[in-house]
Amino acid sequence: MKAVVYKSFGPPDVLKLVNHPLPQRSAGEVLVRIRSTSVNPVDYKIRRGSIPVISKKEKILGGDLAGVIESADADSQMTKGDRVFGLSPDFTFTSKWGTYAEYATIKSNLLARIPDNTSFDEAASLPLVCLTAMQALESAQVKPGQRVLIHGGSGGVGSAAVQIAKAWGAHVTSTCSSKNMQLVKELGADEVIDYREQSVDQAFKDNPFDAVVDQIGGATTTQSLAVLKKNGHISFVLNENLNYAKLTAGLALGTLGLGPKYHLGFVKADGRMMQEVARLLSTGKLKAVIAKIFPLEEAAYVTCLLSASVLQCLHACIDRVTCQEQKLLWLFLAVIAKAPCFCYCSC
Repeated sequence: MKAVVYKSFGPPDVLKLVNHPLPQRSAGEVLVRIRSTSVNPVDYKIRRGSIPVISKKEKILGGDLAGVIESADADSQMTKGDRVFGLSPDFTFTSKWGTYAEYATIKSNLLARIPDNTSFDEAASLPLVCLTAMQALESAQVKPGQRVLIHGGSGGVGSAAVQIAKAWGAHVTSTCSSKNMQLVKELGADEVIDYREQSVDQAFKDNPFDAVVDQIGGATTTQSLAVLKKNGHISFVLNENLNYAKLTAGLALGTLGLGPKYHLGFVKADGRMMQEVARLLSTGKLKAVIAKIFPLEEAAYVTCLLSASVLQCLHACIDRVTCQEQKLLWLFLAVIAKAPCFCYCSC
């Protein structure tokens, strides 16, 4: 099979498109022919060695997958030919496997069937961001009718969190730049503010929140805490601006009942939550945020769009990869690594 592999940490050009042995399926697993996958920030952090404790020095990158089951156990809940999607637990830990490839193995109970109204490309863009959002919202104990503040509502995790919180009955407020305010409103946010023009601590000082999802850190955390109820919850999505000293102090104070509850977690593969993602997709309460699907030959054009920050979320499908096109692919991957989502189609 074709797979994108690195053998040493470094810049994007350490990624190589190679012929790689197929993964061998174990009991309880299914073999999936991947039709689409996506790039998330954790992928390029692993590639450059920013997470050395959990990074392997020779690895196929990627965790999101959407595809068709090629083989399964006789008693599996999934069968050959099923269209499925999910997050592979191999995406960041010590396994050499990943989903930037034509095939992957994964435990069947971590997958969900793709609804009929959802394409492979749409499905592939959702597992990691939706699971991150759901786990943050569940940790914050979000309930119907509560006021929830979600930062970065036009990004990958933020756009998923806005839709999921709204589907779960919350009153959703979100932050983003002015150019993305209409998008975030269309995703279901009840209130949207431009973080460049207005700070949340000023905008909502008289109307505090029950829960906050913070994937920004820094000053955003300080502002959020100022408008969070004393008995509220704040869920942090791992980011480079987290102040771990303050986070540790907040965790302790919250545990003692002296302030809001702090939550910090690393996204985990979860079949139950993937079933919920599928349910929300099938009922129209969740959608992938996709600008356009690009063939490989338009990669140079796509990199120009990304470098100019024109696209909020890039979803690019590649339907063929030849030896002559490899250099263009590496240029493509070098730039899209900072996009919320990039999809590679091996169909």
